Amino acid sequence: MATEPARTAAENAVPSEPTKEQVQFARAVHITLSLWPALRKAVLEEWGGHESEEKRDYLLSFLCDEYGDGGKDTKPTPDDVADLIEDYVMKEYDCELDDESADWVAAQICSAHKAVFEEEKGEEILSELEKYYTEITKHKLKPTQNVGSGSDSDDDVLEHGDEADTARTHTGAVQREHAPQPEPIVDEDGFETVVSRRRR
Repeated sequence: MATEPARTAAENAVPSEPTKEQVQFARAVHITLSLWPALRKAVLEEWGGHESEEKRDYLLSFLCDEYGDGGKDTKPTPDDVADLIEDYVMKEYDCELDDESADWVAAQICSAHKAVFEEEKGEEILSELEKYYTEITKHKLKPTQNVGSGSDSDDDVLEHGDEADTARTHTGAVQREHAPQPEPIVDEDGFETVVSRRRR
């Protein structure tokens, strides 16, 4: 008589509920990404195709999983986060970013991580972000519903700005077919130097 295969520990594991800190960090990242004019415009105008919203939500989930699941043990650095989000947005939305807004977004995410996981000031940082969001977009935040680490969508959390909101703000994003191509950097021997796209 055949023996039923034993279940692995992973199969028997019950998904754990996110901690209060993970929920706070996820919401902070959520609001910060929604404040990023370049990403708002790219999603609104579907530069990433019909899956533009899903691509934004994937970025949110990745950031929450990468830096939120491990708490203080997965402390992000501004440069790493800026490189990650800028490369992702330029690739998935086929655009160029002509400002340093990714650095601002990265700094906010790192500050939120420190406030939530190290200083236990999650409520304070969320209050500041929510106030700023309302001032910038002229939209109030909806009550929190099921926002946690790995959240799939922010439709239950934020009132997304309309086209007028985006038009009032310089986005710093240009679709690639309209973007000026950067001049190559050539050294004294005549060879082109390869550099990161965001450092040009």
